[in-house]
Amino acid sequence: MDFNVFVSYSTKDLDHVEALRSQLADTPLKLFVAEHSVVPGEDLTQRIKASISNCDLFVFVWSKNAKESGWVSQEIGHASALNKKILPLVLDQEHIPEGFVSNLKYLPAYKSISDALSEARDILVDAYEKKKQFEMQQRQQIESNNKFGLGVAAFLLWIALRK
Repeated sequence: MDFNVFVSYSTKDLDHVEALRSQLADTPLKLFVAEHSVVPGEDLTQRIKASISNCDLFVFVWSKNAKESGWVSQEIGHASALNKKILPLVLDQEHIPEGFVSNLKYLPAYKSISDALSEARDILVDAYEKKKQFEMQQRQQIESNNKFGLGVAAFLLWIALRK
């Protein structure tokens, strides 16, 4: 089962994104970090839009740098428009998220980056586990429905053959 996480950030904050990647290295999560996920020559805009559309969870690393980045605001807007689950990670206490994401509870990385990254890891892994459990329940329901359908078909065949 895939669990895709899109990470939005300013390239000036890449060191914090790398710390997040390290924190999640031993998990089954697939992170989209443009620095590593987009190959030279690839259409950046299309790849980013597709990756946001396909993500299970959208994380944005917010800072003065991110606020000044045109890309980060657009990525947040796109994720918000698609009703994606969003997890803000705030690096600067004086630069709190604004606009469509101002109402979201955020992880205050400005207090302790290691605590915030650890909590982010817990939140992301928990979301993965919930998706995994939901998909397993759906499979079990489909199997149960299939067994019931086969039972009904067998019963109807039995009735038809008795005549």
